[in-house]
Order: sequence, then structure tokens, then C-alpha cells
Amino acid sequence: MKRNSLKFFIRNLKQQKTVGILSIGCLGISIAVALLIGLWGMNELNFDNFHQEGDRIYRLTIHTFKNNEATCFGSTFKPFGEEAHDKFPEIKKMCRVVAWTDGEIWIDNILYNENKLLVTDPNFFTFFTFPLKVGDAATVFEAPDNIVLSESAASKYFPGEDPIGKTLRYGGQNFKVTGIMYDMPANSHLQGDIIAPLFGWYAGDIWGGSDIYITYFQIEPTTNFSDLQSGLTQLLTDRMISFRDRKSSVYLEPLKEIHFSSESDAGSIVKGSKSLVTIFLLTALVVLLIACINFINLFISTSFLRAKAIGVKKTHGAEKSSLMGEFFTETFYYVLIAVVVGLVLAYIGIPFFNEMANSNISIDLQSPLLYIFIIGLTLFTVFVAGFFPAVYMTKFGIVETMRGQFKGKNLSFLQKGLIVAQFTASVVFLISIFFINKQVHFMIKTDLGFDKENVLYIEGRDEFAKRYEAVRHDLLQCPAIADVARKNSLPTDWQQGWTVGKEDVEDKYLMEVCRVDYNYFDLMGMKVVKGENPFREVHDSLHYCLINERAAQLLGMEHPVGENLLIYGYYYPIKGVVKNAQTKSFHQGVDPQVYLKLDKRWGDNGVPYLVKIKGDPQIAIRTIEAKWKELVPHVPFQYGFLDQAYENLYKAETNAGKILSSAMFVILLISIVGLFAMAFYSTQRRVKEIGVRKVNGATVGEILLVLNRDFLIWVSIAFAVACPIAYIFISRWLENFRVRTEISWWIFAIVGLIVSLVALLTVSYQTWKAATVNPVKALKTE
Repeated sequence: MKRNSLKFFIRNLKQQKTVGILSIGCLGISIAVALLIGLWGMNELNFDNFHQEGDRIYRLTIHTFKNNEATCFGSTFKPFGEEAHDKFPEIKKMCRVVAWTDGEIWIDNILYNENKLLVTDPNFFTFFTFPLKVGDAATVFEAPDNIVLSESAASKYFPGEDPIGKTLRYGGQNFKVTGIMYDMPANSHLQGDIIAPLFGWYAGDIWGGSDIYITYFQIEPTTNFSDLQSGLTQLLTDRMISFRDRKSSVYLEPLKEIHFSSESDAGSIVKGSKSLVTIFLLTALVVLLIACINFINLFISTSFLRAKAIGVKKTHGAEKSSLMGEFFTETFYYVLIAVVVGLVLAYIGIPFFNEMANSNISIDLQSPLLYIFIIGLTLFTVFVAGFFPAVYMTKFGIVETMRGQFKGKNLSFLQKGLIVAQFTASVVFLISIFFINKQVHFMIKTDLGFDKENVLYIEGRDEFAKRYEAVRHDLLQCPAIADVARKNSLPTDWQQGWTVGKEDVEDKYLMEVCRVDYNYFDLMGMKVVKGENPFREVHDSLHYCLINERAAQLLGMEHPVGENLLIYGYYYPIKGVVKNAQTKSFHQGVDPQVYLKLDKRWGDNGVPYLVKIKGDPQIAIRTIEAKWKELVPHVPFQYGFLDQAYENLYKAETNAGKILSSAMFVILLISIVGLFAMAFYSTQRRVKEIGVRKVNGATVGEILLVLNRDFLIWVSIAFAVACPIAYIFISRWLENFRVRTEISWWIFAIVGLIVSLVALLTVSYQTWKAATVNPVKALKTE
């Protein structure tokens, strides 16, 4: 760059400080938004791309029907993987992973709760590319009691020590640390800090047992996938007749597609949404384009102030190409400063973004991709923001500009279009945010068929679980506790999916088998609409069951009470029907459920206590904690609230709403600045017109009406354009939910009112200044 171009930029910036600061500020904010969302998007789109042979790794998935509805499973039974590997030579390697979200680790009689545990085949580190810092990938699991820690876990559990050779206890078995791996990359769908080989019942599981094994194959590149998938389907249906009855098929899913897949998985893997990535990346692009439009508006708003300088340069022989180069250079300086501002804002805002997006992205100054992205972002912004000013302002006529007659009258249509585009985007985002929040609120507050409010849960274990009746009796002495009951899992979790059917009927259905205490329905506010609750009776209650309305509908039972139900090979007389309860997310329908009485075989460790609170929650919590510490002093006391667990089902929608709200605020802020510039430009151009009107008797109010009318018309046009766009987007988004809120007209009206008021307040300051100017001062010079 020439030195005089920098001097030219600095001089112009000093002369037009307000416009310059607004330009840099808006561009800086938009670049920060684009940088954060762009880094997040690149991270999402690059999941699992670091494995050396990742293009040959596939996950075994099962496409089947669950209660006559198509569904997919991303995990399967343990023997499936080993039998497939032995039978099909196209499968070069096989590895299975059980991905649990949490577990208990004991070190020197101290308990730690770990939320990143993987149980795998011994070839895990030779199958995937997760480098070891200490240890040999081929031999690290040569013994079944070996275990590997991540760097983070090693620092957490053995601070300041060498963890190799140390012992820890997990799942009732002692393990010896034989390896330390580098922390798994954030863009890996598998996340683990402790990796253990298949042990205990994990190693001995059978067909029809637990379908919790995520099974991966490394496939030869010349494989005919259609034939292999047909062969795997045949193997599955030969071993499991129920899958043949449900017309199931096997599909091999590429490793790089797992992050965005819709398959149901056992355990915890990192999932993403392609549609959400697309929406957020488009949001970042819109924010950046709006900032560029705003930059153009600000540049145009001062064009008549710079027209004479352009005329002088033309009289001295300056060519159009050199003048365009100067404008692009000036734009480059603006963008360069804005990039620095954007980087600082992004660095400050990254913790808030990670919290909203439930991500862990970072700005790595050593990453070449970061600089490539920033350079691309800079060049894009310079071109979009600088192209029109460079092209248009070099067209100024020499005579017109030298006489000071250029007023930029031909620019009004373009600027109107730009303002309309800015406010159209603002209205679309604002309407979308209103409806996202309305849908989330609707799902959380609608009648679910059970009462989730004021219910505390705590996982029973050891003596606290074994002495349930005594513990319940003691807790009920607390005036803040109304009732205590148990269920074999939280209502929001799927537990024990078993095949269920009618007596002497071939058709079978997959239903959730819920084991509950006799008072569970009272505590949860669930109504028995037919028959009775048999669990209140001591005798024979274990042999009876209840079903919900959805189960009765699937089974075709108009009068289910008294009929027999075949559950996993045993007959249970149906004693009652429970009203449907939406215990899971509204993304899916009500699950068919069967209720059995919880007995001692199922009421041990891991079964949660559900505590109904009727007074001060803190009193109830202190009472439960005291009892916990009395019976289980070696285990930390932890609890949660059921309503919060239910709200967590919609965390993705809540986070999306927060991110879109932030983007909407940025777009609206930039649009306000653009409108302010437009008002400034418009009133400056019409100063003498206003003076003439005042001399002819026009009042300030009449002049304000004339000046503001145009701006409100532009905003009205933007509103009219935005409404159908927002309607289409919201309608398609709501299709993802089985139960959805109404598309209410009043939200569109409120948004229109908000945007109109914002626009009116933005321009009123400039128009009021123009309307109150002394007409003599406005008309004394030409």
C-alpha cells in the first residue's frame, strides 16, 4: 500500500469521525459474530476428520420399525460385531464402544464421579487415531485389567504424580493405569477421559441382551456395500427373529456422518444438526452482509461532502481505475481495523457463545485455518463493502462536482432498498425468536399428563437404597416433604424397552417397561382412567400390570382391563389404564408404557428416589442430605429437580433461541445505525427544502411528518416482505414437533410495532434537528 493512501484514510477519518467510528464499530461487531459462528460451523463440519483411515470406517446401524413407525438405532448387540467380522472378509477390522455418560471411580477409597467413560474392544487405539502420550497403542490393553486415562483425567486424579502403574476401581473391578492419551479432539463424536477394555458382563453379553454396543467396521475399499449390507441384514434377522418381523435392514454409516445422524444411540456421543449449522452460518452471512450494507449507507451519506475532492483529482488526470483503487484501499483500512476489533470482541465473547451453543470452540492463534478464515473474511468484506462506493463515486461528473452542485439525488432508490433489506432481516429474526421462545414455553408449560413441579430426585445407592422403607419413613417426618416414591429411571429417560403383545396374538410391540412404587402415580399426579392401581395391595401385586392409553391404542384394546398381556415371555393381567403422559421430548410422541410394581430385585443401586416437596425446598434438601450422610458418608450428596431435567430436553432449542436473539440484536443495532445514516443524508440534502416549507408557514409537526413518512413506508415494506419469509421458516421448523404452538397473528403485529417504533425513534432526532433549523440560515447561501 502507498504511504499517501494511509494518510488519505487518516485525514478522512478525522474529518468524519462519527461516520468512521460507526463504520468500524458495526463492521467489528459483525466480524466478531461471523468469526464465532464460522469457527463453530467449521468445527461442526470437520467432525471426525482426523482419523488416519477415517474414510474407511463405518458404524453399523439398524433401520427398523418401532410400533409401526420407522426408526434407526446406532447401537446393537455385542455378538453382532464379532460374528460379522468373522463371516465377512470385507470387514478388515472391528471395534465396539460402550459410551456411558457417567460412572463412579474409586481411588484410595475416595469416590469420584466421572462423566466421560468409554468401555471398548482392546484394539481401540489401533482402530481409531487417538494418540497416546504414554504407552503403546498395540499393547496398552494387553491385559483385561488395564486402563487408559486422558491428560485431563491424569491431572485430576493423580495431581503431581506419575499415574502409570497406579490402581483405580471402576464397575466393581480394579484396573491398573497403563497409558496416558492426549485429550480427545473437541470435534470427535466420541468423548472419553477414561478408556477401559470390555470387562465383566460387558465382555460376556449375548444376542438379545443389551443393545448398547456402538459397532464400527473398517471396510476394504473395493467392497460392494450393497451386498455387504444385505449379508449383515441376513445375519441380524437370522439371530433375532423379532427384527425379521419388523422388516429391519442394516446400513453402514460413514464415520464422518455420525455427528449429524438421527440414529438413536445407547450412551452418549456428541450429536449435531446440519439444519442448525446451515441456519447459523446463514445468520453469520446475513449479519456480515447487513454490516456491509450499513457501511455502504454510511459512505453514501457523506458522498456529497467528498464529491469536490474527486472532481479535483479528475481534473489532474486521475483515472477511474486509480480512484477505484483508492476507495478499495480506504475500505481495506476500515475493514482491517474492524477485524482487529472483531477479534478482540470474539475473544471476549467466546465463553458466552460456548455457553449458548453448548460448544467448546477456541481461538487458536497457532492454527493456520484461523488465519485462512480471517483472510477470506477480510477479502469478502472489503469487496462487498467497497465495490459500490468505488464504482459509483468514481462516476461523479467533473463540472457538477467542481461547482458544488452534486447532492447525490440519484442514490435515494438504492439506499431505500438497502434499508428495506436490513429491516427485512431484523423482522424475520425477531418473529422467529418470538416463535422459538413461544414453542419452548408451550412445551414446558403445557399439560404433560404428570406433575413435574416441586419434585426432587436423588439416585439411591448402598444403604440408602437397601433401607428404602425406613428412609422413606424418616423423610416423611419432615414438614417440607409431601411424599417419596421410586421408579426404575427418571420419567424423562427410556428404560427397559421390551417386546409386548396380547395373549394369542402374533403382533408384538416395543414398549417401555416402568417399574414403580405403589404411590408413584399419586406423587406424579398421574390419573388411572380405567380400572385401579393394583400395586396398593400387598398380595399378588407383582403379577399385575397397568398400561397407558397409548399402549392400549397400539394393542387395539377397547376394554383392556382384565385382559392378559405377554411381557417378555410372562403373562400379566391388566388391572388399569393410566392417562397418557408426555414424559419425553415433544420431538416424539407419547411412548407406549407398561407399569409393573418395583420390587427388591429392581430397587437396588441406581434407582432414583422421587421426593415431592410441599414447603421450603432448602429444608427438604437439608433433611435428605443429613440422612444421606448418615447412611452413605463416603459418597458425595447430589440431587436435581425434575422440571429442570425436562427443560434440558429442549436445550438445543433454547440455545438456538439465545444465539438467534444475539444475532437479531446485532442486526437491529446495525440497521438502526444505517437508518440513522440515511436520515442524516436525507435531511442534509433537504435542508433548503425544509427552509422553504417553514418560510411558507409549515409547522415543525408538519415537517416532521413529511420527513418521517418515507422512513415508515420503507419499514412497512420491509415488514410486508419479511412476514411471508418468517411464516415459511417457522412453519417448517414447527414440523419437527409432534405437538406445536399456534402461529399467532399477534406476534407479527407486535414485531411490526416494535420495528416501527425503533425506526421512528432512530430518525426522529435527525429530522427534529432539521425541522427546527432557522430557515434564514438554511436559505442564505446557495
